[in-house]
Amino acid sequence: MVFNSLKNMKIYELATLLATLMLASFFGCTNERKSEEKVFQDTGSRQKHEETWDDLQRQKDSLWIVFNESTDEAEVDKARVMLYDMGCNADWGMIVSKDYERHKARVEKEFQQFIFAHPERESLFRKEKERWENYHEAVLSVSELEDHGSSGALYITGVLEQSVDLWLASFHNLWLFEQNQDVVFPGMVFTSKMINDAYSAYIKQEDEDWCNAFSDNEKDGMEEHHNAIELEWQLWNEWMAYRKTVSKSLPKDLRKIYDGCTNLTMRTKLHQLKNQNAGLGLMGNDVSDCLLPDSCSDKALLDYPGLNVVLEKYSEDLNWYPTFE
Repeated sequence: MVFNSLKNMKIYELATLLATLMLASFFGCTNERKSEEKVFQDTGSRQKHEETWDDLQRQKDSLWIVFNESTDEAEVDKARVMLYDMGCNADWGMIVSKDYERHKARVEKEFQQFIFAHPERESLFRKEKERWENYHEAVLSVSELEDHGSSGALYITGVLEQSVDLWLASFHNLWLFEQNQDVVFPGMVFTSKMINDAYSAYIKQEDEDWCNAFSDNEKDGMEEHHNAIELEWQLWNEWMAYRKTVSKSLPKDLRKIYDGCTNLTMRTKLHQLKNQNAGLGLMGNDVSDCLLPDSCSDKALLDYPGLNVVLEKYSEDLNWYPTFE
């Protein structure tokens, strides 16, 4: 049927049809070739992306080996910075966790060296460490009841590291003194009342934050959280009370340094309480600008009313910043 139709066509009609078919065939082949080239390009791009991703993953794996296993602190620091630049929240959490483990291991090693130098008082110092461990467990229990979203792991690790810092402060200068090294203590005496007042203010603020964050149906958790902080506070006081017992058993020269360590530990705890654990995990610039720095003076520490009060004042005047002299 098609052949008969072609026979009846005039020459110019046939020529037009053939030209149309040829053009259609040409453009069809061109489009098909372009499609094939696009598929090839996409495949090449995907392969290149996969190769780049594989290279990146191999580099990260190598950095993790250095970070986890190297004993060279400079190498570890370099690997840490590179992993931070390449990582996500999960990587940051693992980095912070490993740093915490290292920090605690170093403090434990120094403590073992310290008690080895005091075999006659080893039992006394170990019993004191048990008081700190009870406090440390309570700190962990409080943090596990709190919701800090995607930075929860970073926050918990930070809280535990603060606790280890307190343990280190409780004996580090004594260890340095026995090695004839210079030691520096706060010029101001910090008291149990200062700590108790700061704990009371901290618990009040935590209760208010809980009320604002959760509905009435979820208020049961607030009581559990409140009681957990109360227990932490109690175990802190038990630790400090035991240190008084230890102090009385020490010779005069060691007692003076030991009591200085107690005062430094109390100062460090007061600093932590007034910052209300807000400098841990992820935070905005407004919080970091309002936090008490580690280098603040003793007077600034005592005058600081608590982060919540400072933040409220800052929110009313964004050009205002606290001073810490």
